[in-house]
Amino acid sequence: MATEVVIPMLGITVERGRIIEWAKKEGEQVKKGETLFIVETEKVTTEVESPVSGILAKILVPEGVEVPVLTVVGIITEPDEALPDKYRDVTVSSDMAETTAAQNAPERKERVRAVPAARRLAKEKGIDINALAGSGPDGTVLLKDVEAALEGQKTSDVKATFLASKVAREHDIPLEQVQGTGVHGRITREDVQRVIEGKKTPVEGEVIPFDSMRRAIARRMCESAFTAPHVYFFTDVCMDAVAELRLGIIPELEKNFGLRPSVNDILIKAVALNLREFPMLNATLKGEEIHIFPQINIGLAVALPAGLIVPAIANADRIGLVDIIRQRRELVEKARNGNLSMAEIERGTFTISSLAQYDITYFTAILNPPQSGILSVGKTRKELFMVDGQVRERKVATLGLSVDHRIVDGAVAADFLQHLKWRLERPFNMFFPF
Repeated sequence: MATEVVIPMLGITVERGRIIEWAKKEGEQVKKGETLFIVETEKVTTEVESPVSGILAKILVPEGVEVPVLTVVGIITEPDEALPDKYRDVTVSSDMAETTAAQNAPERKERVRAVPAARRLAKEKGIDINALAGSGPDGTVLLKDVEAALEGQKTSDVKATFLASKVAREHDIPLEQVQGTGVHGRITREDVQRVIEGKKTPVEGEVIPFDSMRRAIARRMCESAFTAPHVYFFTDVCMDAVAELRLGIIPELEKNFGLRPSVNDILIKAVALNLREFPMLNATLKGEEIHIFPQINIGLAVALPAGLIVPAIANADRIGLVDIIRQRRELVEKARNGNLSMAEIERGTFTISSLAQYDITYFTAILNPPQSGILSVGKTRKELFMVDGQVRERKVATLGLSVDHRIVDGAVAADFLQHLKWRLERPFNMFFPF
């Protein structure tokens, strides 16, 4: 019996996907669980596995064409089964393919063929797989090619690409945005440097088309701003105790775990514990029902050259500070390398957006749909205050809370922020054991 292969649902906010590579050709045998094609959405690029074993009898949607999720893109039949007549003449028109490819040509580079294991290893190690010369059929990159590159057994131009990849990661530049000028189109350090210099100062009169991430951000922010009635609350928090706690635990965490905590790690834990007491801020609206999320997963906004992405730390209320630090580091690294999974992006139930590294005192944040709350964090600054007639100095940060007024009443939001302030000003009992 013929089996339809579809673009899977890749999250509640993903509407469309583009097949950027078929791992199999028409007529080839496939096994259940084997990578069948690679799909690119506005958030992630992921491999889609074959739902059954059989023969890939028909490809209905070619590479480079964007279609809605759940669109049938291919047909798998039994080895001796004929392709059903209803699928014989069904395909995406060449005009559609050409139009889609032309629209997206400035946004993406041609991908080399590679076996899934090689592609996964290259992603894990931060290697630009497009820079490797494949030793498989038709230049396919095999696992041994990536392993050889890791061992430094490739030519000097590949080593130069590794250096270029390192520089790109340090400056948060996805390699797909870099045009290679080296041998066989390899990306050099100079190519990355040109992108670094170019992104600092856009040219006057330049027209910059939306890429897929910017389109997603625009759509989601408009949806949030014009659908959910926002209400905002602010409070000043003395950060002296948080700073003291962080400095006090750095030596032990570095010695025993090789980890260095940040203020954001402490903030994530405090917010997660607070949400236990205020579940309405860990909720979403579905029709005329308020659904409380079963988990508390704190999203942390990460700025990328192409826009903003919000991976989430899972079960932040239940895990210790060490696990929070590990998850946060891994997610930020994945975000910068473009390796986040859809689950890591979509599982967030509440978001923290911090501009503490800038000279920004406070700001209002737009809700990250479908969540009901988001916390904004301004820079920590020094202020003078009076204690028993004596002038003292303290570190202060302004926190802003944005909530969906359909779900959260003003008094509840104010109480949440008041309790969070209390926790952050008395943080020493939150994190033991680690």
